[in-house]
Amino acid sequence: MKLKLLLLLLPLGLMAQKKEIVYKKLANSTCECITTKEVTDINLGICIFDAINKLTDKERKTVNVDIDNKMASIEKIAESVGLEMAVICPEVFVKIAKESDTEGTFVTEEDELDLFYSGTFESIAAVEFNTIYLLDDKNVKQEFIWLFSFDGDSLFVKNKIVKGDKLEVHYRQQEFFDPKQNKYRIYNEITSIKLL
Repeated sequence: MKLKLLLLLLPLGLMAQKKEIVYKKLANSTCECITTKEVTDINLGICIFDAINKLTDKERKTVNVDIDNKMASIEKIAESVGLEMAVICPEVFVKIAKESDTEGTFVTEEDELDLFYSGTFESIAAVEFNTIYLLDDKNVKQEFIWLFSFDGDSLFVKNKIVKGDKLEVHYRQQEFFDPKQNKYRIYNEITSIKLL
């Protein structure tokens, strides 16, 4: 009975061992490739694709790579390759982890890249877009365009902002074509408004 059980489990053990060997080969090839490039998700994906292309047909079958749908295959094997990379090239793995942390921070930085301006509400006009005019402390007029919904837009919709109200406007600069001037122009697109 024990012998039969052992004979049944032996192929499973060998298959797992073969998969591990292929994952190590993929990880080695990916580590070699990524060390010559900047560590980004895109470059990492390219390196994994290159590593998959270097596999034999038999090795691809071992790790269930569908040659016609490599994207689906890469999603399935990326975790296993990543675990092997942590052992083979930990310095690259650390860079990848830092890149992931930076991406989370990057979203925050992108929000921080949204500029902000504090001023006194002057008026709103429908020019090319709804345009909101604010004055700063030196009476310099600044204009902001309202293209999409944003946090605080209900203050305008419900007419809760009147001339002279202090506002803080968060915005990003966007380049749009101005047909009147027949050229591209930078506009300040509102991302949020807060009544001060």
